[in-house]
Amino acid sequence: MTSDRRLAAIMFTDLVGFTALTQKNEQKALALLTTHYRLLRPVFALHQGREIKTIGDSFLVEFENALDAANCAVAVQRRVQEHNSSVPEDERFHLRIGVHLGDVVHTENDALGDAINIASRIEPLAESGGICVSEQVYAQVRNKVPVTFTKLAPVSLKNVAFPIEVYKVDLPGERTMPAADGSLGGAARRLAILPLVNMSADPQDEFFADGLTEEIIAELSKVPGLRVIARTSVMRFRGTTKGVAEIGKELRVGTILEGSVRRAGNRIRVTAQLIDAGTEEHLWAEKYDRELVDVFAIQTEIAKEVSAALHIALPSPPPGRRRPPPNLNAFKSYLRGRYLWNRRSDEAVRAALHSFEEALRLDPQFAEASSGIADCYSILVDRGSIPASEGAPKATSAAERAIQLDDTNAEAHASLALLLDREYKWVEAEREYEKAIQLNPMYASAHQWYYMHLMAGGRREKAALELDRAEEADPLSPVILFHRACHTWITGTAADALGAFNRAAELGGDLDFLGFYRLVFYATNSMRAEALELSGKLNTAGFLPYGETTAVMKHAVLGQREEAHRELDRLLTAAKDHYVPSFGIAWTYGVLGEADRFFEWLDRAADERARSPFEFVSLPLFEKLRSDPRFQAYLRRCGLGS
Repeated sequence: MTSDRRLAAIMFTDLVGFTALTQKNEQKALALLTTHYRLLRPVFALHQGREIKTIGDSFLVEFENALDAANCAVAVQRRVQEHNSSVPEDERFHLRIGVHLGDVVHTENDALGDAINIASRIEPLAESGGICVSEQVYAQVRNKVPVTFTKLAPVSLKNVAFPIEVYKVDLPGERTMPAADGSLGGAARRLAILPLVNMSADPQDEFFADGLTEEIIAELSKVPGLRVIARTSVMRFRGTTKGVAEIGKELRVGTILEGSVRRAGNRIRVTAQLIDAGTEEHLWAEKYDRELVDVFAIQTEIAKEVSAALHIALPSPPPGRRRPPPNLNAFKSYLRGRYLWNRRSDEAVRAALHSFEEALRLDPQFAEASSGIADCYSILVDRGSIPASEGAPKATSAAERAIQLDDTNAEAHASLALLLDREYKWVEAEREYEKAIQLNPMYASAHQWYYMHLMAGGRREKAALELDRAEEADPLSPVILFHRACHTWITGTAADALGAFNRAAELGGDLDFLGFYRLVFYATNSMRAEALELSGKLNTAGFLPYGETTAVMKHAVLGQREEAHRELDRLLTAAKDHYVPSFGIAWTYGVLGEADRFFEWLDRAADERARSPFEFVSLPLFEKLRSDPRFQAYLRRCGLGS
């Protein structure tokens, strides 16, 4: 009998309480087992896992390296959590997972070895819904996965001759638990940085306080072991009267950093305090009185102090910018640009573009300003405000320049990836998304855009995992919740999608495209009265999420064919004199069911390359048209078809 010995990572999974359930209700147990097989196997495949065998209710899966195994284990538990949140109590199940790296011996009919034996012994140490890994796995992945670890007390495992160091993976939503060495893990290392309060005499300095908040978020996001909530979610608590415990619960964090900033000329005072969200105990506080030129040093010091308070060892060198800007006016223009950019209106984005360009003029080496320029042009193209032929080259040039100036800029890599998607350069885009996520695993936009990239390519299983990660990083982002609503609409039930759309709209306020897509959902799910009511409100709001084509798209969705064609005639005439997005016209003909005209304008949209094919490929609106052979030809033009 031949055998093959190799070093591999082994993941052992086990259904909690399955034996007892089998004795109580065998039919129900078998149904859960089938569901468990169906949910887990696609996740194994996404992470290059090879299923060795099943042992009753357990999986034995092999990976070439510890990183793939650890990422897969986390993805499996996330998938189970997602399933459990969408089904009745009696259809839920929970897993324990153990992972070890060691020798595996393959024979003709089986596999054995230390890796398998130890993984199977580690698995029972995990809590229900949890993961435990050996020291060998921890050493390989500790700074490479978007989770933290808690060291358990050394254990002696059955049939293992030596004590094993075991680490518990701190998954989202877990309570803070002290580790064996007294450090904090789990929720404590999930951190929210609340908006710094502007204490300056000039209320216009609010942009400076907001910008500095965003800078500190970016700085602390670089610390391995910390999971920092994105700006979108924390900014909702500016001026709030809510207590720390309530905020911590809403953001699902264990620790909160709050403070203030006062600017007077070229001097600033920054105060900061770190608070346990569960006990409201102050863990650390400090005050910094410095020259404005030292602002980046303050950010680095805050990162060091927070890390020390949470017992996290900083890498060497510690997080910090490559260099402070030599021109303080450039820095202030940059902060003003980010403040305006985050308001997202067309007018605000154009003003932000001006501020970023001014910052880069004053400091040509300012990478973040160049990245901001890329983001401005990108959203102006996306909304149909300027032609892709005008905006896309400028956006791409700015993103590439930002990367040349600072290759560690995660935002620039993600921005470039989004632009590459629109050029249908899918392989290059994926490489940039992965680079951005490697640099900052908690950068929510990178996960969100990567989700759209994967959906456009029909890779729904992996896309769902990226959407989970985006939501984990930015739990109150209306844009990410909008994508959750769309994903539920695409893959789930109308009732669940309705709740998600309403939640996104509740958080999104005046974000026009959220209202538009809620109208689309109403109109296509037999909720015409609600759609008409919302349509009237959107008219008064003057929303233009897709430029001039928004109005005609709305008429098509509402079934107002005469009005839609009247608007189409007007737009087609206008298109002779100025830019009208082909995307919106194709969208309208598709909803009206006029296939010939749809495919004519879809080809023009493919030529313009203003937007990713994501919506046409995935939304239920275009399901019938996707069966037309011309749709496959469109996909081939976009580099997606076979």
